[in-house]
Amino acid sequence: MSVYYDFFAEAYYNGKWYNIDFFTMGQTGKLKHQYLYTVSRSFLGRLSTVIDHAVPLKYEDLAEGTRKLLREDAQPQYEDSLELETFFYAGDLHDFEALLDAPYEFEYFVTRNQVAALEAHLIDDFSECLTAKDVIELPEAARDEYVLYHWDYPTNSRQIVQQLVDKLHEQLDFFNDSIPYQPGASSTDQRASSVRVVYRLS
Repeated sequence: MSVYYDFFAEAYYNGKWYNIDFFTMGQTGKLKHQYLYTVSRSFLGRLSTVIDHAVPLKYEDLAEGTRKLLREDAQPQYEDSLELETFFYAGDLHDFEALLDAPYEFEYFVTRNQVAALEAHLIDDFSECLTAKDVIELPEAARDEYVLYHWDYPTNSRQIVQQLVDKLHEQLDFFNDSIPYQPGASSTDQRASSVRVVYRLS
């Protein structure tokens, strides 16, 4: 059975954490919570870096809004067990932005056809990868078929992190826009001071 990671976003403002996840209004008019991201262990990709350094959190450490969402999502018979569950702090916005600057996991020579197929989403991994030594040993005419390419696994892993970073910035902007104006307060005092990402296992 697969293990899934459900990510939430929280912003820290005026001494308190707030859940800043988005909601979608369904056809019935009821609002449905959107996780920041949900992924199985097999497809963590670059996110495995923050998972490996995650810090355990207790239920009471979470934002009040996050706790409310968890209670609403839980089956009635399991609601009381939420306080016994362990949650995890994966990092702040800067930690996720840093993942985009980290070195790629793989760097090999692959054929131009394989690159074209990957970028067209016809394949999700390379079937043949050569080192520089391998390419040099090829006949000269065959070398032109190969290009140096770097990637992560899954191959869309870095793109997913970029989408998460963009979404965190967007959610933070919406949260800051919702803070009531306070005459005399500085602009810094009317904005969240930090954003963190927490997750649970499901």
